[in-house]
Amino acid sequence: MKRIFVLLALGILILAALSACNTPQPLPVAPTPIPTLIPATMPEAGLGAAKPIAPGVVFPSAPPSQAAGEAVYKANCASCHGEDGKGKVDKARDFTDADYMRAAAPVDFFATVSGGRDTMPGFKDTLSDEERWNAVYYLWHFSVADELLAQGKPVFETNCVACHGPEGQGAIPQAAKFSPEFVSKFPTTQFYQSVSAGKGIMPAWQDRLSSDERWAAIEYARAFAYEPLK
Repeated sequence: MKRIFVLLALGILILAALSACNTPQPLPVAPTPIPTLIPATMPEAGLGAAKPIAPGVVFPSAPPSQAAGEAVYKANCASCHGEDGKGKVDKARDFTDADYMRAAAPVDFFATVSGGRDTMPGFKDTLSDEERWNAVYYLWHFSVADELLAQGKPVFETNCVACHGPEGQGAIPQAAKFSPEFVSKFPTTQFYQSVSAGKGIMPAWQDRLSSDERWAAIEYARAFAYEPLK
């Protein structure tokens, strides 16, 4: 009889142990999430908004070349905009103005170069799509110095590469891929807003990176979409 009680007690202990193994354990408490903050330094309202794509725009299938664009610019644009990009004639844009260039989308420049504006002629019939895109991306050479790209490289590799990939190709499905078409659609200010305040699964970075670090990392990431001037 005593043996039966011992066996029953042993069976109860075994069942209790198995039950404990199958009981879901509580999830560990996650760290306090980083809040999505309103960026402390933002461009003027409206500058970061993407504009409708002009009819007839053909996006580049390969990264535009700033080196190839330099020759196109000097042959067709420098007489009005200057060799230094600061503008030589009335109403010619100053491409060294970083604030202006950050608020402009490459696709808008392409539309203007193609169809013209005011006294500026269009080059759609005299320059190929590739030549116009090369010239458009050459314009960013005037406001994005090599030193800025060099500064952005370690910031990107330390903080962004895990999601966006070492070449900006996207390491996870939700991450933006910095292709020529994607980068051409948006002004740099829109990238800055997303990086600063966070977007989707991307956290806000304004509390962890300085404004200069964010601008530099963004310009480095944008440069995956074109071949910088060497």
